[in-house]
Amino acid sequence: MPFGGRRRNRSKKTARSQAEHENVKHWSSTRLVSVDGDDSGVTGVTLKQKTGDAEETIPLEGVFIYVAGSKPITDFLTENQVEFLDDGGVAVSDEMETNVPGLFAIGDIRNTPFKQVVVAAADGCIAAMAIDRYLKGRKKVRVDWVHDL
Repeated sequence: MPFGGRRRNRSKKTARSQAEHENVKHWSSTRLVSVDGDDSGVTGVTLKQKTGDAEETIPLEGVFIYVAGSKPITDFLTENQVEFLDDGGVAVSDEMETNVPGLFAIGDIRNTPFKQVVVAAADGCIAAMAIDRYLKGRKKVRVDWVHDL
C-alpha cells in the first residue's frame, strides 16, 4: 500500500499545527487516569505525570483520546494471509477489502490517523455495500438510491 511513511509524517505535521492553538495543550509523559462524568456526560479527565504521584483533574465537556504510535490489535489474524501496513494496520482497498477475497477490515484495525467513531461508521457503510456486491457476485457496488421501476 502506498501510504506507510507519508501518512505518519502528515499526521505529525497535523499534530504540531494543532498544538499551536492557544486552547490546545500537549501533555507529554502523562498518563490518563480516568475520564470523569455523570448522567449528563463527560465532566473532566484526571491525569497523572509519570514522574510523580500528584493527579490533576481538568474540567471539560468532551474528550478525544489519541494514543500516538498505538498499533491495532491484530493478533487474531495470521500475517501470512492478511497484508499489513508498516504501521501495523490492515491493508485494504477503497472498498475496505483486504488482500484475502471476501475479508473486509474497518475502523481502528486499519490504523488511520483519524481515530473517530464517524470514520469507523463510514468504513462500515463502505464495507457493507462492498460485501453486498461481493456476496451477490456483482462487479460494481449497487447504490441504494437508484430504484428501477
